[in-house]
Amino acid sequence: MISFIMEPAQPEPNPRVGALLWNLPIDAATLEVVNALGQRGIGSMVLKGPALNDLYPADSARTYADGDLWVAPVATDQAGEILRRHGFELTKDEDGLPDWWLQHASEWRRERDGIRVDLHRWLQGVEIDPAAAWSLLWPRRVEFALAGSPAHRLPDDARALYVVLHATHHGIENPRSIMHLDAALSTLDDATWRSTLQLAGEMDALDGFATGIRLSSVGRELAARIGIPESRGVRTTLLATSPPPVALGFDQLAAARGLGRMEILLRKLVPPPGFVRHWWPPAARSRRMLVVGYLYRPVWLLNRAPAGYRAWRAARREASNSS
Repeated sequence: MISFIMEPAQPEPNPRVGALLWNLPIDAATLEVVNALGQRGIGSMVLKGPALNDLYPADSARTYADGDLWVAPVATDQAGEILRRHGFELTKDEDGLPDWWLQHASEWRRERDGIRVDLHRWLQGVEIDPAAAWSLLWPRRVEFALAGSPAHRLPDDARALYVVLHATHHGIENPRSIMHLDAALSTLDDATWRSTLQLAGEMDALDGFATGIRLSSVGRELAARIGIPESRGVRTTLLATSPPPVALGFDQLAAARGLGRMEILLRKLVPPPGFVRHWWPPAARSRRMLVVGYLYRPVWLLNRAPAGYRAWRAARREASNSS
C-alpha cells in the first residue's frame, strides 16, 4: 500500500501585512524622535514615509527606507544632539565642508536596529531662505497619525510641491520619487495643484516644480491644463536627468565667479578627511588608506569628467530651448 502525506497548503503572504511589518519599526523610531524633539520645544514635520500614506490606495504594499524630518533651521544643531542621545550617529562626517557643499539633509543611523533618519535643513528646490520657508509652512502644518500617535506633516499643497521637487532632485531614474509623483497626480485634484503652483511661486520653487511635474505624462497634461510655466534652469534640468557624477560640479563652476571657481576646484580635489572616508570607504580603514584615497580622488574626477561635462552641456541646451 502506498500512502501519500499531503503537506497543508501554506497561505500566500499578504504583501500589505508584510509592508506594515517592515514600516512599523521605522514609524516607531521616527515617532520616538518626534516626541523627543517636542519635549525640547522643537517642532518637526514628517516629509515622506507615513506622511504620504493617504496618497496611496488603502491596500497599498508600499514600504519606505527611513524617516524624514524637517525642523526649523535654528533648531537643526539641537535636533542633531537629540538624535545622538537616542543612539543615532551621522553616516557622513560633514566637518570642514563649505556651505555650498552641504546637502539638504543629514543622514543619521542607529546601529542597534539599523534605522535611519534624514534630518532636513531645508526643502530641496526651494530657493527662499530656509527660515522663511519654515515660517510660511509651520503655521499650516497638518496633524496625522504616526504609529498611533499624533505628529505633523506638510499641508496638502506644500506636500504636493515637495513630492514634485523631490522627483526633480532625484531625477527620472529614481523609481521611488517617481512613484510618489504618480501617486500625488492620481489623488490630488486640480484645485490643490493650482494652490501648489501659487505656493511654488511664493517659495521661489517654480523652476523645480515646472521641471518635476513634466517627468510624468499625467503631469504634463496637468501643466497644460492649469498653466504651469515651461521655463527651466540648467540645474533643475540636469537634476531631472539623474545625471552622472561630476555633472553638477560643472554647473557649480559655471555659476561661480572669480576666485570662487578656484575654491570649488580645490575643495573638490582635496575635500575634508571625513568626506573622503565616506566617498571612498577603504579610506576609513587606516591613515595609509586615507592617503591613498586622496591620491585616487583626482583620478576618479578625471575619469568621470567627460560624461559629466556632456550631461551638463546637454542640460544647458535643453534649458535654453525651453526658455
